[in-house]
Amino acid sequence: MDIPALAFCELTKTSKLPLPARYPKELKTFADHLRKRRYDLKLSQPQVAKIIGVSIDTITYWENDRSQPTLMNMPKIVSFLGYSPVIMDVKTIGDKIKNLRIQNGLSQKKLAELLDVDPSTLASWEQNKRSPDMKKLMILLKQLS
Repeated sequence: MDIPALAFCELTKTSKLPLPARYPKELKTFADHLRKRRYDLKLSQPQVAKIIGVSIDTITYWENDRSQPTLMNMPKIVSFLGYSPVIMDVKTIGDKIKNLRIQNGLSQKKLAELLDVDPSTLASWEQNKRSPDMKKLMILLKQLS
C-alpha cells in the first residue's frame, strides 16, 4: 500500500515581487512622492492622470522631473498622496499662511480676494513683514480649514 509521505502537509511558498527599478529609495523630489504612491497603489500613469484630472503627459513630465505641478493641481495631488509633498518650514504665521495657501491651490491674488485684502498685503504677511489683524486671521482660518 502506497501512502504519500506527508500527504497532510500543504506547503505554499510565497514571495514579494521585486520593486520596480524606478521605485524611489528616498523621497527627495515631488517626482519621487508621486511615483512611490503610484507604485504602492499599483496604478498606471493614465489612472493617476484621471484621478488628478490632468493629461497622461503631465504625469509623465512630473514623474521625470521635467515640470512641476501648478497651484491649481495641489489640492488633488494632496488628496491623492494623502499629504502635502511641499515641505515647508512653518515656524512663523507667514510660513503657515503660505503653506495653507499652497496646499489649497490658491494664488496670492485669489487668497487676497477671498480675504478682501490687497495682494501686496498678503505677500507682506507671508514674508513676515507684517502680521494680519485678528479679524483677518480668523477669516483666513475659516477660508483655509
